[in-house]
Amino acid sequence: MAGSPPFDPTERREKELNLLIEPKTMTSTISDGGKLIRLKRLLDPRTNKGVIVAFDHALMLGPIPGNSPPHERLQLFIDAGVDAILLSLGLLRRSVDLFAGRRTGVILRLDWTNQWREPSLLGFDEGRTCALAIVEDAVRWGADAVLTYMFVGLDDAAAEADVIRRNAEVNRACERFGMIHIVESMARGRRVDKPNRKDLVAFHTRVAGELGADLIKTDILPSEQDTAEIISTSLVPILLAGGPVGEQPDVLKLVQRLVRAGASGIIFGRNVFQSPDPAAFLRAARRAVHE
Repeated sequence: MAGSPPFDPTERREKELNLLIEPKTMTSTISDGGKLIRLKRLLDPRTNKGVIVAFDHALMLGPIPGNSPPHERLQLFIDAGVDAILLSLGLLRRSVDLFAGRRTGVILRLDWTNQWREPSLLGFDEGRTCALAIVEDAVRWGADAVLTYMFVGLDDAAAEADVIRRNAEVNRACERFGMIHIVESMARGRRVDKPNRKDLVAFHTRVAGELGADLIKTDILPSEQDTAEIISTSLVPILLAGGPVGEQPDVLKLVQRLVRAGASGIIFGRNVFQSPDPAAFLRAARRAVHE
């Protein structure tokens, strides 16, 4: 028609994709089709929030209470309606039959750390991380996201810089493949006196967003107000880690507090698989997050 602006398919595609993102919970704009599809498998599309089980502990710690037998535990999480599960490449390769045909999202841990081991397991007072897999592995095995550590506060400046470099490289690969990148940003190391100190969490979560993270996993802060302030300064949605095992009623109250503060969900490990009734806990957590 005369006087009509020229048709721009790229502009139209971006507008259509952006309409699918809830601006109050997705503070960044994802205009990549592959990322958007994967994101909607990680976070419930009704709420843009997620209840995610971290089940990668054996990669760093070996068998611990609650994480065996792994195949049966994964089946329990899936049947309980969890939104996504974080796991290692080795476990994913042996569990693809559980995920095929299910809505449950898959998050692949790309790296390893000796940060978490106790002295009795030959641990270190300040750990290091290394890459174990690449984004192409996640694509091959059907993952919806990859997750990497980003520790700040290490005693060795070069080691900290290497962590940042590796996260940036993973992020660029995720952009090429349309893969969601979750950065697990935390203050750890000899120079860190209190890992969940508000200013430290504000610092590293903002850095993770500036690096290009699509989602961030980080430590729980002491108060609801502090959590809300950190979320307000982040460029991307934040998912909170579970921390030490607590009594189920107390943990569920914590989940409610995190959601009120604006968190986009939880990535809990031991508070799920070491719960007396993991399935019941997950159902209750889903109600707290999604209702």
